[in-house]
Amino acid sequence: MTTLATAPTVPLLDAPGRRGGVVAPTAAVVLGLAAVIGSYLVAVLDPTGRALDDAVMRTATGLGLRGEGLGVLELVGIPSVGLAMVVLAGLALVRGRGDRALTVVALVAGSQVVTQLLKAGLVRPDSAEGNSLPSGHVTLVASLGVALVLVVPRLLRPLAGLAAVAVTGLAGVATIVAGWHRPSDVVAALGVVAATTGVLTLAGALLRGRRRPRSG
Repeated sequence: MTTLATAPTVPLLDAPGRRGGVVAPTAAVVLGLAAVIGSYLVAVLDPTGRALDDAVMRTATGLGLRGEGLGVLELVGIPSVGLAMVVLAGLALVRGRGDRALTVVALVAGSQVVTQLLKAGLVRPDSAEGNSLPSGHVTLVASLGVALVLVVPRLLRPLAGLAAVAVTGLAGVATIVAGWHRPSDVVAALGVVAATTGVLTLAGALLRGRRRPRSG
């Protein structure tokens, strides 16, 4: 009989299976929403914050690294993202975790849908270019990074986490030095991924709880 102590676990997604485990995904949702809302209120709607956000981007674009930034961003396209999703979902299936394969698709696609809805629905005052918050590129890279951590074996998760942070950070910097996004756009993208991960975790826990047979 499999006990709770020996059941396989994964950060966040497996957390709700343990007592009090809803704390981590709930915190992810709260912090993610705070990042998105805070970025918009402080760096978009507030004139002082908006000016500071724009100044940071202008300084970054003045470093002369636009070409390098565009080179990095060219790697984040539909073909590469699609291939990454297939590889990650395939890895989950090879490990016998069909639920993780579905999570990969739901996380990457869901995060991007939320980002695009926010970009279309939010308004940036005094800007002819429209709203750029959150960054779609950073959302894609960050969600793939989280998905990587979820599908690799337990021993590889710390290494996968470091790789995810490094690549996501590189993508965020690239969008700023290329002049595509402001720092607030990057922060909001990270918030979207965090909140989406938390929501999927809680939803998965709810489904598992309904399927679990009651003890006599």
